[in-house]
Amino acid sequence: MPSLNDLARAFALFGAYELELGLLLAVGIVVLVSDWRVSLVALAAQYVLVAILLSTLIPLQIAAVRMIAGGLVALMFYITARRVQPARRRQREMPSPEARVLTPRAIFWTNFPFRLIGLALVAVGVITASDQFVLLNAPLLFWVTGLWLAMGGLLTIALTRDALKLGMGLLFFTSGFGIIYLSIDNSLVIYALLVIADLVIALAIAHIASAPAHFQGRRRGEM
Repeated sequence: MPSLNDLARAFALFGAYELELGLLLAVGIVVLVSDWRVSLVALAAQYVLVAILLSTLIPLQIAAVRMIAGGLVALMFYITARRVQPARRRQREMPSPEARVLTPRAIFWTNFPFRLIGLALVAVGVITASDQFVLLNAPLLFWVTGLWLAMGGLLTIALTRDALKLGMGLLFFTSGFGIIYLSIDNSLVIYALLVIADLVIALAIAHIASAPAHFQGRRRGEM
């Protein structure tokens, strides 16, 4: 099992440029890609990168707690998606007229070009806000990163109709809010509440995502 020293050496390999690029790609993937597997990898990577970033503000062992919580969140989402996807495939294969009613809708409300334009507008907004405003002398790296994650999460919430994607958007938003807040006030109480909130959100989203498949299965006489 790796020690804290091993974890610290691994975290030291990531500079500000790598963190910014990684979080930029994570938000872009969640907003643009509909495949839940790819989005889940981006969510897990976001937790690791945020933990690395926060380790410069708070003790390493405390920052690692968020990474562990991210692993639990990703596991819950993975189990939920594996449970829901077979039911959706069965619905698409149903030849009866009922299938046209029960067939799940697309994950996003809008097509890819519209989502890409929305993401570009968010990027422009983040660059403009970081250039024009300074939030209580928060370091620029944390201000830009937190704002990007929060706005990307809100964009995901606005564009998706899928429960798992909605949960990912909420978790990206809480990560952005946590980065901004902790860069101003290193309150471990707020940090603990954010970690707990992520786990509660993941549990609620897993329940909501599983409910339609369970309900539709019972309508077809499945146990």
